[in-house]
Amino acid sequence: MTSLCRSTFELLLIPRVVGIFCVLAVLCSIMPACSRGPDDRLQLKKGESVVFIGNTFAERMHLFGYFETLLHSSYPDHRLKVRNMGWSGDELSLRPRPKNFGDLHKYLRQEQADVIFACFGMNESFAGPQGLGAFQQDLDFLIKDLQGQQYNGKSAPRIVLVSPIAHENLSDMLPDGTEHNNSLKLYTEVMSEEARRLGLIFVDLFQPTREMSSSGMVLTFNGIHLTENGYWSISQMIGHSLGLIGAIAPPVLSGNTTAEKLRRIIYEKNYYFFIRWRGPNGEYIHGERNQMAGAENLPQEMEEFDQIIEAYDQKIWGMVKPGPEQVWQQVPADKPVWFPTPKHTDVLTNQVSSGRNEGGRMLSPLEALRTLRVPTGYSVNLYASEEGFPIANPMALNFDAQGRLWVANTPTWPQPVPGQQPSDSIVILEDTDHDGAADRHTVFIDKLNMIHGFALGGSGAYIAQTPHLIHARDTDGDNRADRVSMLLHGFGSEDVEHSMNNFKWGPGGALYFMEGIFFHTQVETPYGPRRLRNAGVFRYKPRLHRLDVAVSYPFWNPWGEVFDHWGQHIILDASSGDYYNMDILSANFVYPKEKQRKGSSDQLSFAPKSTGPSAGIDIIRNRHFPQEAQGRFLVNELADHRATLWHEIAENGTS
Repeated sequence: MTSLCRSTFELLLIPRVVGIFCVLAVLCSIMPACSRGPDDRLQLKKGESVVFIGNTFAERMHLFGYFETLLHSSYPDHRLKVRNMGWSGDELSLRPRPKNFGDLHKYLRQEQADVIFACFGMNESFAGPQGLGAFQQDLDFLIKDLQGQQYNGKSAPRIVLVSPIAHENLSDMLPDGTEHNNSLKLYTEVMSEEARRLGLIFVDLFQPTREMSSSGMVLTFNGIHLTENGYWSISQMIGHSLGLIGAIAPPVLSGNTTAEKLRRIIYEKNYYFFIRWRGPNGEYIHGERNQMAGAENLPQEMEEFDQIIEAYDQKIWGMVKPGPEQVWQQVPADKPVWFPTPKHTDVLTNQVSSGRNEGGRMLSPLEALRTLRVPTGYSVNLYASEEGFPIANPMALNFDAQGRLWVANTPTWPQPVPGQQPSDSIVILEDTDHDGAADRHTVFIDKLNMIHGFALGGSGAYIAQTPHLIHARDTDGDNRADRVSMLLHGFGSEDVEHSMNNFKWGPGGALYFMEGIFFHTQVETPYGPRRLRNAGVFRYKPRLHRLDVAVSYPFWNPWGEVFDHWGQHIILDASSGDYYNMDILSANFVYPKEKQRKGSSDQLSFAPKSTGPSAGIDIIRNRHFPQEAQGRFLVNELADHRATLWHEIAENGTS
């Protein structure tokens, strides 16, 4: 049976009967490894609050919802309140948060937590065997700290410890996981012993996932983070371990519509809780900017999100539930349940006006065009506008190899509004008759939430949807995305104007992008967690699933980058109008240490003067410009001149 499954597992993502029964056979063979002790059954009472904390494993559970669907199906009349507080990169003793965000106790108290699922160990395990002592001490401290509280006002929370999964060996391009699994085994054993000693429920996912991986099943996309199929399988393991399910009904080609409707509504509730709890602009909600213009309506809007979340709880409680054994009858489809963003038109709020879009009349596109002034011999024409195409608030532009212009639109910026479905999109514009103006468009993807940058690649686009990096691709050639996946979690979002932006492919084939001040970023990778505080530049290699911090430097708001003909990386700090050679800034650093600016006028900048707020830089190197303009350095200045300026750049020693 094992050899049969090796050859047929690739059929799992397509609902074919052979693949389905192969998966069930493997799951049945693995389940004994999940066998529970007499005290490992999860018993829930009516009205209880269940909260998940931990790392990316916990965070990604809110995207797919299989286990939460099982909880409501196992206790259909209990009116359970389930909240996901997983945060990518979290460790037992390292959980960076935005300024004035508050500690874990604050939020567990708000949710009146009765049961806490604690999912740790993956990030800590990269410290190897020498980190076991600290891990055991930190785990003991966290458990006792949680048990010393009465979040529900009457009793200590019951804790379920969930081990990390095994590190899968996917390809020669990724770490094979052998050494890491040796460490993961040791950390899982520490968690098991701690649970036994303190009388906690323990779920061992390491051993069964290691056995499943060795049988030929693929659960992750990068070795350590589960796909939807992975959560489809893992949720069954957890349910069996906790005594919530025994036998599982076999998948059917039509799926189980009751289970899938419930799972989508559960995701929509989780989506709004994510925005409410750790959404964008935390610096304006919790931090120093909460009294600034633009923040005055956020407290009311947060209350509206609370209303939406409560309404979704009510909706979940009132829905028809499938039997616990029927949750998995729909084989994971190509389109994940978390896409697109929710509409929630049937959820009523007070609709407090945000006061946006007020002010004077904007110029029409043609009126704006007439205000532009260019040097003699140059011209500017209107290529496309919102009057003829579905574009608004364009945040980033890229040309593809066919000469088509891809435009990322973010009308949602700077903050999702309660009661409105996010409508960010990427639109492809074409000039089919070569007259210098677009005459055709295709919406590649829409209903996204706050796009801040993108890069073309992988038969589609890598898209910054703060705090995530997602990938959308077109598999059938119609120029519309039909596959979406979430690749990286945990980028900062404290102030969205500083969010990851300006995606550029470097000469070495890596993808570079940046983020600004205030941010706390921690992203898990198969090579270990990557953390950055207060601005920097990232380097990402998609085929390797490798993310690194290329520069840690306290930029105010980096919003422009370009590579010169030697491959030197030039960066713009938009707020101060400073330009930097990244080679000068690049240096090894150990988080949380960071470099410091050299006063108000940064000596490392090669700007001729402080030009003030700017956005976007480039270097002229194309046949549309004359020879004397080749190599000139362009910058868009937003103050004083309000112009696109060009400069000559000359070598000055090593800079």
